[in-house]
Amino acid sequence: MANFNANQESQFGLLPILKGERQYNIFDNSCVNVGLAIASWCFMIGASMATFAGFWTCLWGTLAGNMISVLVMTWMPCLSSSKYGIDGYSGCISFMGVKGKNFILGCVAIFIVGWVIVLSTMFGRSISNITAAFVHADSMSYTFTTIMSIICVFIMFLVVWKGPVVIKKFNNIVAPMMIVVIIMLSIVLTVNIGWENIVAAEPTAPYPSKWVNFLVIVELNFGAGLSWWPEMGGLSRLCKTSRAAYWANLVGLVLAATIATAVGTAACLTLGTDDPTTWMLKLSGVTLGVIALLFIAIANITSAATDTYALCLGLKGTKLLQKVSWGKIVGVFSLIVAICLALGADWIYDHFYIMLGVTCVFYVPMTAIAVVDYFLLRKQKLEMRSLFNMTETSKYYFWGGINWVALIIFIAAALFYLVFFNPATLVVHKPFVYFTASFGTFVPTAVIYWFCAKSFLVKKGVGGYPSL
Repeated sequence: MANFNANQESQFGLLPILKGERQYNIFDNSCVNVGLAIASWCFMIGASMATFAGFWTCLWGTLAGNMISVLVMTWMPCLSSSKYGIDGYSGCISFMGVKGKNFILGCVAIFIVGWVIVLSTMFGRSISNITAAFVHADSMSYTFTTIMSIICVFIMFLVVWKGPVVIKKFNNIVAPMMIVVIIMLSIVLTVNIGWENIVAAEPTAPYPSKWVNFLVIVELNFGAGLSWWPEMGGLSRLCKTSRAAYWANLVGLVLAATIATAVGTAACLTLGTDDPTTWMLKLSGVTLGVIALLFIAIANITSAATDTYALCLGLKGTKLLQKVSWGKIVGVFSLIVAICLALGADWIYDHFYIMLGVTCVFYVPMTAIAVVDYFLLRKQKLEMRSLFNMTETSKYYFWGGINWVALIIFIAAALFYLVFFNPATLVVHKPFVYFTASFGTFVPTAVIYWFCAKSFLVKKGVGGYPSL
């Protein structure tokens, strides 16, 4: 025990962070959010939206999807994590059980690997295009681009290994820098392309119905907004107040993300390419294009680092990895991503839109269950000892360590989502036109979980819920 460091343990895994140990005020968290939000994925999301509609429809659909999903999704992880100083995965124990949490963690880990691959690939292509511009070549080799992507993973490992203080400092520099890049690209787009051409540009492959096009844009942006869930608990536990934890999301994940997405939409509509590493050079010329790509490459590192920190924090809290050092956990995760890149997993980058849709399949039912459980059933009160008690004596042990009510409803809701929309093929089914897939899944999931939890958990005294 002589070598035990409570502050280090709270920053890198096991213990809740006390109020006096927290690093982020609302400005710090806003900077992290902005740096996280306006990395490459926003430009790619914008390009995906250009498939379905013109600029204005894409803009309003993106804003609506982002705002609704982010502000609803962040209720539970932001407010509970900032109140108790816990990470989001520890919070999952309250509604999934001490072992059921691992189901959430395993699914999220797959998503995070995919997101980090996208960011690393974007970094690699950015550096590759910068190099090609300097050596006056049309392009660099695939091997060169892959090596650059793996270097991104290595830099990310170093940042995450050093912890949240380094991530904060990194983002405090990157966020203002990225704001400048967004403004610069907006000006160049307007001057070189012309505002009238941007708003008049036609989508690349829309559905026959304008209403369906708008709803699909909203739906995919639900996926974009919900996909921030893994980072929310890890960041919110570092915030000094609940206000700093929650409202910073409006600045970064809603407003900044929507603006960056709109730039990607405008570029794709007018330049005919959905790859930001290509259109930035094509639009801005070598000098400004190289500067923009360089800044984007750096921002990708911060976004990948924030993603990885949040996931590894959750992994560190599992019984299997509690005694494994922080560096080893981050190192193994980084190695897995690097191996995937070496084996050609960058194809995920070219099929980015699928990730947005699949994200909804997972996060919509989880968010519905989490919100109902924390706000309506538990009245925003968690038992801290039970969250960190992995034995049968924990109030959150449920049945065999799993809240089977939540798990069964979760799986059923994920399948029910497909009644509305197929995210892999973008096939829209008739009910989608009236409800969208996310809303049509969220509401029934919330109502059914509330009813079943009252009947099978609260009344029977299972799960440590307040009595009726």
